[in-house]
Amino acid sequence: MTQRFYVMRHGASEANLVGKVQGIQDVPLAARGEHEAHTAGLALRGLGIQRIFASPMQRAYRTAELVAEQLGLSVEILEGLTARNLGEWAARSRADIKAMWSDLSHPFRSDPHFAPPGGESLYETEQRLWKAVDPILSSKDIVPLFVSHLVATGALVNRVSGQRPPFHNAEVWVLHPTERTAEMIFRPEGDLLEGAE
Repeated sequence: MTQRFYVMRHGASEANLVGKVQGIQDVPLAARGEHEAHTAGLALRGLGIQRIFASPMQRAYRTAELVAEQLGLSVEILEGLTARNLGEWAARSRADIKAMWSDLSHPFRSDPHFAPPGGESLYETEQRLWKAVDPILSSKDIVPLFVSHLVATGALVNRVSGQRPPFHNAEVWVLHPTERTAEMIFRPEGDLLEGAE
């Protein structure tokens, strides 16, 4: 297994800026997100990253491109890094969705098999994520960076260290699987935006 790998959430998208969830809606990066990704790329120079894998969704892929420009690498699409399908919840405001599950007993809070109407459960999202990344992580010969979305980045950190951070846009963590540790190494300036996935 690889000794270390990096995970990064995409930069701020247009939907993030207005507090809407996206799911698999292919929303572009905002100018803020472009700046965040460029700054992250500068911060990741010299860390030995050898390959960059990204979700095919434009907000993640463009983030990866901007990082890759700083590292002299290309970007490889990995379908399993795609955002969680939020079904009928996509494009709704985070405030509206939170109002729907404000009750602490709502299954969205505790049941990994719960899926929004027409969407994907956390369990389903994570299973396709593991199927995509495990063959890459099984190699000792590369140091990869995975550029993805809120659920995937949180799931990868949680799997290694047992913590599930909120993940700002363009935030980067380094993970050491054998040591079971994860550390945030880059967070862009600015507040945590309310728009999720």
